Amino acid sequence: MIEHGAPSTELSTVVTLFKGLADPTRLRMVAAMVERPRCGQDLAAEIGIAPATVSHHLKVLERAGLLVETRQPPYVFYQVDLEAMQRAMRAVTTPKRVKQLASTAAVDDDTRDVLRAFFEGPRLRALPVQRRKKEIVLEELLRRIPRRKEYEETELSRFIEVVFDDYCAVRREWIMAGYMTREHHVYKLAERGRAVIER
Repeated sequence: MIEHGAPSTELSTVVTLFKGLADPTRLRMVAAMVERPRCGQDLAAEIGIAPATVSHHLKVLERAGLLVETRQPPYVFYQVDLEAMQRAMRAVTTPKRVKQLASTAAVDDDTRDVLRAFFEGPRLRALPVQRRKKEIVLEELLRRIPRRKEYEETELSRFIEVVFDDYCAVRREWIMAGYMTREHHVYKLAERGRAVIER
């Protein structure tokens, strides 16, 4: 359930729910369970996947808070919790709500102050000179680009340019600070960069 008045909990709940839906097989299962309760055997037969695969996806959907479970021994039936889906959709259907959710990320006051000082809406005004402030900004920029195994230089530049015009400076700073590696005009996340993305 999405708990209003507990912003960090709400953000976590919404993210978990949408992650639960972010898979073609799980979406097909959800579509099947909207109509009526289904047991694992029903889902396996209808969708054409192994029972073990169904069990795995059901666990993911349960963790996401998307299922209502009914036991009728020896079977367990599952149905989609439409109210949970509707609450999640309401949480992200207006710019104001999206902004409220995004502002609840677990960052300290200093980090928040730096981001407010150097970002104007989605755009970066300038790269800070002071090292710690620069790291905060570089890490925020890293979170804003699409996640890839590797990036061609021109592709990476286009991603950065959406947020900041001087993409060459950002690429250079990411390399110098150890967030990325570069070889033959191909960029990859270094261990430090991966740690930022996975927080």
